[in-house]
Amino acid sequence: MSEKNRVKIAIVGARFAADLHMEAYHNVAGIDIEITGVASKDSENAKAFCNRYRLDSSIVHEDASIMIKEVDADIIDLVVPPFVHVPFAIEAAKAGKNVICEKPLTGFFGDQTIPAEDRKKVGLTDKKIMFQECLKDCERIDKVFSDNEVTFCYAENWVYAPPIVKAKRLLKASKGKILEIRGGEGHSGSHSPFAAEWKYTGGGSLIRMAAHPYGAAIHLKMWEGLTQNGKPIYPQSVIATVAKNREVLKNLPPEVDYINSRPIDVEDWSCGIITFEDGTNAVIIGSDITLGGVDNWLNIYASNTRIECKLSNNNTVMGYAPTGKQFEDEYTIEKIETKAGWSSAQPNEDFMFGYPAEMKDFIQSVLDKKEPESDLKLAIWSTKVMYAAYLSAESGHRIEIPSGYNL
Repeated sequence: MSEKNRVKIAIVGARFAADLHMEAYHNVAGIDIEITGVASKDSENAKAFCNRYRLDSSIVHEDASIMIKEVDADIIDLVVPPFVHVPFAIEAAKAGKNVICEKPLTGFFGDQTIPAEDRKKVGLTDKKIMFQECLKDCERIDKVFSDNEVTFCYAENWVYAPPIVKAKRLLKASKGKILEIRGGEGHSGSHSPFAAEWKYTGGGSLIRMAAHPYGAAIHLKMWEGLTQNGKPIYPQSVIATVAKNREVLKNLPPEVDYINSRPIDVEDWSCGIITFEDGTNAVIIGSDITLGGVDNWLNIYASNTRIECKLSNNNTVMGYAPTGKQFEDEYTIEKIETKAGWSSAQPNEDFMFGYPAEMKDFIQSVLDKKEPESDLKLAIWSTKVMYAAYLSAESGHRIEIPSGYNL
């Protein structure tokens, strides 16, 4: 295969998201992808990752910064907790390497001079301070990637999810105006120990889960403006509320509490309303208190059409079992509490969530030296909107979203 169709990728992280990306790489046709490095503080986990994907364990690095600087790679793929996204992305850009970065781009993680494990109650920090620090991160990363002329790929897979891609085609054909978007992601709680604390994830269900529908809604309005008038339609303001439902559940007996979420200083439910420059709105929900498996959806209400996108928990394949034993050895849907009764047995969750198409676009964008569909601009606007939502929830007021990097 020619050099034009060959790309070298080094991965920082070797857990859940790394597996998603590796499976997606295997489904990218026509491009020779070589994994040249895997960085993880847990070398045994990294070696197990290499074993799963038949990679030579000699490519494992314990120090991600050294790997980023020295590895022979075109792309650094960041599949690590959000508190290290910006530092590693900046190191990669300065090393002349392109970046794929998982969502969210960044957040507030407390005093960076203190080791993360020693930071206490970061979630109680004034949200205005949080928002200001996030804007500084956005400005830093924007400048570094511009100065070094490398590509930033924002891994917002909903942009590439087939239901949303088809919705865009229907909207383009209809020539209608998007008036409202409603979307959400919900399940009964994250599998990750990092999800419980603000210092690792930069927030709870709002930024960890609702990042997907926030990103998709912002993308759709920007795309609509570009398609119809040659100018993106940006978010203008947001009003939001959040809740920690674990407080309500703490006295319930175990037999009536199937919620896995155990937040420490983060929220487990959120709802935000974005108002865009054109006066239209998007209602976004992020929930760690939703039973029945992961539920990803986005509905679009336009002037001459209505489009409903069900990314997961749809009825493509429905399986019934009288107990949990019949399907216990077969995957049905992410985050399901029981396999007894009816299950939405998703035939190809990765495809429906857009991962293969996402990685195909990212790699092709790097090879062709062009901006991907989900880029740094979307990452920055999504961060601004979500942290404005946090400030709104704390203050009880609608928050204007700055076009630049100052409140």
